[in-house]
Amino acid sequence: MKKSWELSRRTLLRGAGTLLALPVLEAMAPAVARAQAAGAPSPRRMAVFFVPNGMYPPEWYPATSGEGYALSPLLTPLAPFKSDVLVLSGLGNKPSHASSVDVGHVASTSTLLTGTSVADGPLRNGISMDQVAAAQLKQYTRFPSLELGTKSGTSFVLHNNISWSANSTPMPKEIRPDVLFDRLFEGMNSNQSNQQAEARRRRRLSVLDAVKEDATRLESRLGRQDRLRVDEYLTGVRELEQRVEQTRPVQCTPGAKPAEPTDVRDQVKLMLDMMVLAFQCDMTRVATFMYGEAVDDSSYDFLTVADDQGNRVPVSQGHHTLSHEIAPGSLSQRMYSAICKWEVEQFAYLLSKMKAVQEPDGTLLDNSVVMFASGIGESNLHDTLNMPVVLAGRGGGKIRPGRHVVYKDYTNFFTPGVPITKLFISMLGTVGVNVTKFGQDGDGPLPNLA
Repeated sequence: MKKSWELSRRTLLRGAGTLLALPVLEAMAPAVARAQAAGAPSPRRMAVFFVPNGMYPPEWYPATSGEGYALSPLLTPLAPFKSDVLVLSGLGNKPSHASSVDVGHVASTSTLLTGTSVADGPLRNGISMDQVAAAQLKQYTRFPSLELGTKSGTSFVLHNNISWSANSTPMPKEIRPDVLFDRLFEGMNSNQSNQQAEARRRRRLSVLDAVKEDATRLESRLGRQDRLRVDEYLTGVRELEQRVEQTRPVQCTPGAKPAEPTDVRDQVKLMLDMMVLAFQCDMTRVATFMYGEAVDDSSYDFLTVADDQGNRVPVSQGHHTLSHEIAPGSLSQRMYSAICKWEVEQFAYLLSKMKAVQEPDGTLLDNSVVMFASGIGESNLHDTLNMPVVLAGRGGGKIRPGRHVVYKDYTNFFTPGVPITKLFISMLGTVGVNVTKFGQDGDGPLPNLA
């Protein structure tokens, strides 16, 4: 039955000190249409997924280019999304070579999104492209940007940050799923104190319990498709909340700072789920996810590879260590490749969640650009001239995915690639932030994306 009323794009569910944002519904269509008629497009989002220690080049780069390319071994997790991604080969970050710090892992990480040289005495870096976007898009959302990660890292900020605001200031990232959940959902109402939130949790009440009456009233006025969409969304929030509660430290006194989540697999999925919900409800349009840190030597004993006798053995050495022991066909190389492939699988998980969200003019993924990248390519060479980069999404129609685009000979590790800062100019343009220069070598958009 057609409804004669409409919802605002900013409608919230309210109750008992809690506010909960909603996804885009058909009942919001008139408001969305008016915004589009006034020149404001549907929300466009931008995200970055960083991984450390490069990728194993022989198993990363596809053998052919164009639309008919075959996915390489490390890219096979992206098979369900081949029509949604661009593999971009031959992009480089030459300014990182002029840094006064380690020009390998540290400089490549801290300059990945800034495209400038860095120093640590005193600390110097440029503004990252995500913060350029956040500065302009913050007028539309509750959070200018979200900076997420898996490690708080060491005291050396150049190891631990890819997002930088003006004046060489790193943007602190959130690594705890429970704190992020509170920030996104329970923190919607500044009148609710931390003590009130903790009291609600002790009574084992969901954030959804607080808004149940308002949700019931709303659903009684919605059409069938909107009711299904709201039910699906609220179910997702509840399932996420239950998973988050399992990671929340149990303590009644402040005590020591709680440890990071014990299983990085759960941590990654929780953080990515909340990123997608934040995009879905237009809480933010800009997010970065920093997996690990610059010189990351984490262990991956949950992964296994075949040894020289064909037996399955766990990945028994640290990530950074393995990245420098890559003799082709060796056990160490197989372990390193297993880690690289697992990282791509996590990116594929993010794309699956984004593609599952339907919006009036496509999917959330269609209306986004999401970059997967490491600051270095060949880890032994500390190569920043030939970076592994995948761009997912259509940017609201400004990007034509489904191709492998080659900008230079990616087997040549010593010839500068096309500046990755050109890609950033193009990504910024998809979210309505128009710049002509970025970083030290970005002098225009990257060709062959549309």
